[in-house]
Parts: sequence; structure tokens; C-alpha cells
Amino acid sequence: MEYVIESLIADWQAFLKFAPRLIYAVVVLIVFLILARFAGRFVARLFDRSAKFRTNKHFLQHVVSWSITLLGILLALGVMGFGGIAASLLATGGVVAIVLGFAFREIGENFLAGFFLSFSRPFEIDDLVRTGDLTGVVRSIELRSVHIRTFDACDVFVPSAQIFREPLYNYSRDGLRRPSFTVGVAYHDEPEEVIALLENAMRNTDGVLSEPGPFVTVDDFAEQFVLYEVFFWIDEARNERGYVATCNDVKINCWRGLRRAGMTFSTDVTSGIEILGVPELKVDMTGKDTIDAGKGV
Repeated sequence: MEYVIESLIADWQAFLKFAPRLIYAVVVLIVFLILARFAGRFVARLFDRSAKFRTNKHFLQHVVSWSITLLGILLALGVMGFGGIAASLLATGGVVAIVLGFAFREIGENFLAGFFLSFSRPFEIDDLVRTGDLTGVVRSIELRSVHIRTFDACDVFVPSAQIFREPLYNYSRDGLRRPSFTVGVAYHDEPEEVIALLENAMRNTDGVLSEPGPFVTVDDFAEQFVLYEVFFWIDEARNERGYVATCNDVKINCWRGLRRAGMTFSTDVTSGIEILGVPELKVDMTGKDTIDAGKGV
């Protein structure tokens, strides 16, 4: 019994000696927990002011809070004299991170790509973009994926790694777009007149920019008509008609201009055989038909 009492007294005395360190470690941990909470809120408010980082503010808030909390735990263990345990936790965490990195490589790659895209984003919400064979409007931006809605009303969630790795075309970056189309006109119509009519029709269309100005090129000499390619510029940010409606207006005005000028479209060009004459047929009473070679063509 005396041995038990002496052991308890020794443990109590050891606890009293260790108590200041324990209290100090608890205070350090509490301070870091409070600091992590306020730092997370500050980061969330800071990124909420920017539309570029607003979609990922919660993730960044958690990253800051967890980092400060982990630092507080390591310092508290060091204050209590458990520096070896803190080092083991760091080493174990590193090993676990490596194992999880190999096991969930694609998920980690998407999160890492999304993290970098948060700071250097080549697009914003409602931008018209193209990545790979996919073209559509950006609806939402997350760390793991980007929500793109295509023109056929299909919602596609593209992995962030694909957008970060492959070339991305942003048609809404500066609001300018340059549509084009081709039209075939017959050879007997003067190319200078055709080009002038097409350019004039584009200039008189609402929504087409005068600078940069529209222009026409001779694209190809087809078998039965000359193929012209028409180029013009649209500022989608200030265009009330919209991209599709303006393109239709341009094509209709070009059609009207060519039609009024009497130009022959490619669909009106036909292949005809002109019959210049018929050979004269003579009947031979002997029963053989002969052709007068001196007549006809």
C-alpha cells in the first residue's frame, strides 16, 4: 500500500512540474485556434471582394485555417517536450500525402490545377470558351472542374487539369469576335464589283464594327464560280442584337446587295450544252443512211 501511495505522490509531483508546460501548450493551441478562425474569415472577406477568387474563397479559407491550426498543434507539442512526436507527425503526414498522391493522382492533379487557375484565370463566368472539341459558356468555376454549357443546352463539367493542360480559346476576353462565311459568285461577274458590294453591305449592317473594318478575300476559284470569303468584326459587349442575329443580318444584307445588282450566285450557275446545229440527214434509196459531211457542226 505504501508503494502505491509513494507512486501516486511521485506522479503528482511530476504532474505539478509538467503542469506549467501543459498550461502553456494549451494557451498556445487556443491562441492559434483563434488566430486560425480570424485569419480564415479575413481571407474569405478579402477574396470575396474579387470576382476572380470569389468562387474559391471557401477552399482558400479552409486552407489558411488548417495550416495555422496545424502549426499551433506542432508548437504545442514542442512546448510540452514532444518534439519527437511532432517530427514523427510531419514525417507520417508526408508519407501519407505521397501515398494518397499516387492513389488519387487524377483528383490531386485537378485540385492543384484548379488552385493555380484561381490565381491566373484565363476566363471568367459567362465567357465563351473552347477547350479541345468543346465550345460553350462558362457557368461556374470550381477547384476540381469547370461547368461549361454548350450551345445544344448540354452541361459539361470539364476537369481543371484538362483546361490547365490544353490550349484554351476565350472568345469573350476583349469582347471582339470575327465571324466569317463564304459565298460563290459566277465568273462573269466582276470580282471588284462583288467585293465592293459585299463590303458595303457589311458596313450598312447594325452591330458590325467600322474599326477594325470588314473585308472580303477571293478564297478559291471553283469549277463554276469564284468563292469569296467575308470577314467582319463584332463587339459582343456592346452588341444589342447578339452574335447570331448580327451574323444573320450580315448574310441577308449581302444576299440582297448581290441580288439587286444582278449577280449570279453559285446555286444559280448551271452546266449547259449549247447545240449549235444538227447535221443534215439524207436518205439513200439503196437502204443506207448517209450524212452530208459538209453541213452541220
